[in-house]
Amino acid sequence: MERKTTSIKVSPQLWEDVKIFCIRQKIDISDWLEKIIRENLKKSK
Repeated sequence: MERKTTSIKVSPQLWEDVKIFCIRQKIDISDWLEKIIRENLKKSK
């Protein structure tokens, strides 16, 4: 799957929490975000 670098604005505290969460889960932030986005899109159909 091709990926493209993008930017988003996120509160600094939320970003820090996500980084810690992903480190503990041993998953890349990009992979985690893609998973969450896909799940939410699937629910909305």
